[in-house]
Amino acid sequence: MTNRQLNFDNIDKVENLIYTPLEKKYLKVQIVKTVLVYIIFMGLTLLLLLADEFACRVTTTIGIECVFLIAMIVNLFLLPKAYAYKGFAIREHDITYRSGIIFPSVITIPFCKIQQVSVRQNPITRIFGLYAIDIVNGAQMLEATSIPGLTEEKANDIKALITESIRNENK
Repeated sequence: MTNRQLNFDNIDKVENLIYTPLEKKYLKVQIVKTVLVYIIFMGLTLLLLLADEFACRVTTTIGIECVFLIAMIVNLFLLPKAYAYKGFAIREHDITYRSGIIFPSVITIPFCKIQQVSVRQNPITRIFGLYAIDIVNGAQMLEATSIPGLTEEKANDIKALITESIRNENK
């Protein structure tokens, strides 16, 4: 094992990585989830109309519904931009996931720190045939990093690659 000094000009920077985009169907998943959440919130707001002792219930309900409608439109406008920014990159010794447009986040997990890798679906992603990979990192106190919007084949390939890399690093 060596302990050579590194030259910062020769180090591959995370900002210069070429990220693999998520599947195009994942944007539809995000739109469906967003619309469902806002429909539920808007439906629950209608329960204010049942409160007879609340004098301004109609005005308040209309105001809250308008706020939810505007928030949904803004959210749906930002979703394609957020989708375009998301991506992942796999290097020799780590995996990096990038997300967020308002609060950008780049998470790099070395393979030697990964404790568990699992592939999962939820009911909405199942409809679109998409999967997510959950990576549990020992340094994050069992908080999983999730890479969503993958086909079954790509999710299983990434899981196998990470598992194989973990085995090779532990030898």
